[in-house]
Amino acid sequence: MGRFETAADFYRYREPYPPEFFETVAAKLGLTRERRMLDVGCGPGNLAIGFASMIGSVTAVDIEPDMLRLARAAAVEAGAHIAFVEAKVEDLSLPADSIDFVTIGRALHWLSPPETLAVLERIVAPGGWIAVCRPSATEAPVNAWNEKFKAIRRAWSSDPDETRYRPDVDKWFGPSRFRKVDEISVVHRQKVTIEDLVRRGLSFSITSPSVLGERKPEFEAAIEEALTPFAKDGAIEEELAAKATVFQ
Repeated sequence: MGRFETAADFYRYREPYPPEFFETVAAKLGLTRERRMLDVGCGPGNLAIGFASMIGSVTAVDIEPDMLRLARAAAVEAGAHIAFVEAKVEDLSLPADSIDFVTIGRALHWLSPPETLAVLERIVAPGGWIAVCRPSATEAPVNAWNEKFKAIRRAWSSDPDETRYRPDVDKWFGPSRFRKVDEISVVHRQKVTIEDLVRRGLSFSITSPSVLGERKPEFEAAIEEALTPFAKDGAIEEELAAKATVFQ
């Protein structure tokens, strides 16, 4: 069983990237139809699909078959032409200097820096970019409910410390030729239901249905109970910052 086999179908409830994020990154980096993109650890394809209309070719790689299943379906629905590859990034046989733009989303902490950097050193063309992307909650008062949500996840988690999920990005790229050149952030707000946030909780590998097992109904009830006081007309507002840390 893959790490995300029972969590993959809930991934669509994770914090999204707004259209403005892709437009802003593309404009600042000068992405064009002549550029070639690789999305590493593509998951359900959010980054690959988001940039697909702004760039010439997109290859998306992941080792999780269920994530690729969702990504292929989403790409068809969006009309995005993407080459999906089931593999580890270190097993890719792409030619040298063949990629102009690499994206890495929530997969960074699953990657082995030495092996991954060796591949990126070889395939990223001179002057190419690597964007480490992540949407996350801001410190805005409207997000007060998020501390309750995270506390419940930690209490039920198979890895309550969660330190591996917060890698030092500068240190991660330190041994390579790539250096940070920009930090792009797009802030937006959206409304989500408590039911959607329960499903978001199930999208994490450390609180997936397979990890929770028979405790899943209790986990769902705990989130609902904790977040209900924050809901208005059945929805909770959240403010998110979609960020891209850019290396070149």
